[in-house]
Amino acid sequence: MNTPASPGATRLHRPRRGVFSRCSWLAWMLLGFTSLTSQAHPNLQNALWVQFEPTQAHVALTVSLREIAVVAGWSTAELAQPDPDHLAAAATAQADYVLHHLTLTAGTQTLAGRVVRLTPPPALVEPENTFWQCELVYPWTGSPPAEVSFCQNMLQEWPYALGTPWEVSYTVRTKRLDTPIASVWLLRRQIATPTPTGWRPATTPDPTPIAVPPTSSHLFRDYFAQGVWHILTGYDHLLFVAALILATVRFWEMVRVIAAFTLAHTLTLSLCAFGICRLPAWVVEPVIALSIVLVALENVCRPARAHSRLRLAVAFGFGLIHGLGFAGGLLDAMAGLPTAPLWTALGAFSLGVETGHQLVVLPLFAVLALNRRAGPPVLAAAVPRYGSGMISVGGAYYLAVALHEQWFALR
Repeated sequence: MNTPASPGATRLHRPRRGVFSRCSWLAWMLLGFTSLTSQAHPNLQNALWVQFEPTQAHVALTVSLREIAVVAGWSTAELAQPDPDHLAAAATAQADYVLHHLTLTAGTQTLAGRVVRLTPPPALVEPENTFWQCELVYPWTGSPPAEVSFCQNMLQEWPYALGTPWEVSYTVRTKRLDTPIASVWLLRRQIATPTPTGWRPATTPDPTPIAVPPTSSHLFRDYFAQGVWHILTGYDHLLFVAALILATVRFWEMVRVIAAFTLAHTLTLSLCAFGICRLPAWVVEPVIALSIVLVALENVCRPARAHSRLRLAVAFGFGLIHGLGFAGGLLDAMAGLPTAPLWTALGAFSLGVETGHQLVVLPLFAVLALNRRAGPPVLAAAVPRYGSGMISVGGAYYLAVALHEQWFALR
């Protein structure tokens, strides 16, 4: 068996045009599946409470200042210092927007809702952390349905970046009017929840966060799916992992570097989940994008370092930062969970993240290994180089987006 060629070991002197065409085609093929439907961090994590009553579903959900600004089409300056009158009008319009983009269905009947209250925040802080509470009611006719489906498509009309729409998800807590126990769900697009039976007379609804029940299978399932989805739609994490894999030439080398990255992001994700450490998004997001650029450029300019212990240190160090990125929306989703369900949600999310990683890492490494063994040496050297160059361009683009969103949009 031939020894795999080390990246950069073959000098490229006047390669034939056909070789460059094959290099370009293969590089795009390798990276295309990681970026076709992916994004950096246009994720807005909100909360939604549903109280099932004998004649209606009482819904209360949070609406962030960021969402209001997106729908209203505000400029950076308007978002940084919103006019009070314009803000009040935009928030009222946002409540109507929510009503038309959140659909509740009971069986075959689509419930007609209405806005009953809009509560402003006590103060304006960061756009993602400034929330209005919008309350809606969805009456039904006849006896309470056995199941209610929720469907939402918030902010899908507006792009976060080129080819990438905003993504709004909700931590859903459902409860019955006469019990202090709630079930926890995650709503990205659509979910169906069972409604309780054995009603008692109605009292004043209280759509506030309440205690959640002991761990259940749907909690594990939802957070596992959230972890997988977070990776498969996370452009920044996919680009970083792809940059790590492009530079590896042996299987155990790949295992070590991915293990270092996994250990690091699992560590910081766990610390964040238990409130031990957390950094603001204006630090985390640009550093994540910068990590893509630096690792990809190192593959091109210093290929020998990609096979040293220094690369393990780089993977571990930046993995710590990526773990903080994973924790962004997860912390809000897990807020209020008791200890046992918290561990379940954290473990399920982490397992989902690693499953998503392997869905990318293993096929990519297999294609690269096949290219090194079956392809011409010039192609084996060119794919990591040009692929890394393309990744660095993608990282630079998302670095610019992160700096704009996290710095200039808030200053």
